[in-house]
Amino acid sequence: MRLVPVTGSETTSSDPDMVGWNGLPAELKALTLSFAIAAAQQKPKAHHLASYAVVCRDWQDAVEPANFASLRVTAGDLADFVSLVVGPRRRYLKHLLLGIELPKYNKKKARVPETDDEQTDNDIAFSTTIISLFNELAAWKMEESPGLEVELCARSPSDTLAMSGAAGITEEGESRYFDSHLDFSFIDTGWVGQHGLPSVDVITKLSILRRCWRNIDSIAVLTLVSSLPRLAEVRYEPFQQYDDGAQEVIDMDRARFLPFWPNTIRRLSLFEHFDHPDDEPQPRLVLHPDGTPILDDDDGFEDEDDLDLAGGNANDAASQHDSADEGEPRTCAALAITIARRSLQLEELAVSFMADARHFFQPFFEVRTARSPELLPHWPRLRWLTLTSSAIHYDEDPDQLNALFLAAARAARRMPALRALELYSVCKHSGGVFRYVVRGGHATLAWEGTWDFVLGEGVKRAWREVVRAKAATDLHVVPDLHVVPELTLPRYEGMFKFIHTNLWTREMVLHGVSSLEVLRNKTVLPPAQLKLE
Repeated sequence: MRLVPVTGSETTSSDPDMVGWNGLPAELKALTLSFAIAAAQQKPKAHHLASYAVVCRDWQDAVEPANFASLRVTAGDLADFVSLVVGPRRRYLKHLLLGIELPKYNKKKARVPETDDEQTDNDIAFSTTIISLFNELAAWKMEESPGLEVELCARSPSDTLAMSGAAGITEEGESRYFDSHLDFSFIDTGWVGQHGLPSVDVITKLSILRRCWRNIDSIAVLTLVSSLPRLAEVRYEPFQQYDDGAQEVIDMDRARFLPFWPNTIRRLSLFEHFDHPDDEPQPRLVLHPDGTPILDDDDGFEDEDDLDLAGGNANDAASQHDSADEGEPRTCAALAITIARRSLQLEELAVSFMADARHFFQPFFEVRTARSPELLPHWPRLRWLTLTSSAIHYDEDPDQLNALFLAAARAARRMPALRALELYSVCKHSGGVFRYVVRGGHATLAWEGTWDFVLGEGVKRAWREVVRAKAATDLHVVPDLHVVPELTLPRYEGMFKFIHTNLWTREMVLHGVSSLEVLRNKTVLPPAQLKLE
């Protein structure tokens, strides 16, 4: 972290004929400062924004909100962070990247799985760094910092981009990066408070993005979110495991712990990356007989073993393309159902490649026994919903796609606040998105994809019913649905270009930091069609 202390000095000119800074009109001062700040932000290597703050008090007041908006700290920076981020600077700080430095290792060990001792050392470094930051932030008052996003990024200085994906896996399937999962080592660091960490009120957003190359254990994520009583938003972007068995264990752990995440969360974005990092193209709790806490099933969702989607088994249907090709995403039915249950309290949700929309909407497919409407799930606050599905694939039977979109319409009848829904999928060779949006009082339905597809008439009728039901309770919505002609894209420029060009809800799908990383800062994107509030 590079911070320059402010001297508070004022500049004057020795030339009596020269107009000094203080003699300039306020409008010209503001224009000059805006140009200087913009230039420094666009080319940070050429212009050091922090140094502008020492010019004079006007420059300090104008520069510091931008200079302190986003900071990166490591364990070694915390003393400077504490001494410099004081007073109004705490209010300026919106995003704090905590770089968790794990111990170094010999280059020869790049493909060698960590020993138990190495994993313990990593856990201690992980624990002490987070505890040190939380100890400091716990003293901040809410009026000093109304909302702070903390991003966690764990790496060893010996980690390299080249070894962070498939290249780091041995012939035996072992990997230094994938075979270990960071967890808290409270035996070594001591237990604080109710959950092991100091409680921090000022953190309202928690992010673990794709630039965090190391895995963080699901129980550690639960400990983190449980220690943030005002947490409103979580963005989690792990990499998918290359071993099917390891991925299944992780998915089941997530399904087990997600129900215990705090009820304060209103916005949740989950994106499971399955490309190489350098590639382009509080619910009621009950106890299990073994003593394990589980979520009560009385919520309208069937258990994983009871799924029957459009006459087929959910696991078979949603996995048809998941495991067909190396590099394709794999999903877990139990995790999808858990996410669906957890979403009943959310306002915005995006889940990409971690769950299949067919599992999410399973109560709304044709089932053996019709359900009473009051027994179906109900999302009273959900405004945005974005999901992926393996059904959206150029090889899939069009009837399967229409069955999914029809189930989504039935679910939308139980989402009175819904403003945007996108169901999509991308892979190395194709991409497609189904979109329902209410904007300016008008509802539209659209399909965009790299292959020819026609929305079924039953799907259109079902979504017209959604709009009519919405207009009956919202006088600002026109009771007519505009169905946009299906669009077959003339070319496909890769997964991430499709996400950023064709998804209207892209701000929910990927964090802006990850967008810059996957597009390598070279692609100029059109403005997002929908903006998060």
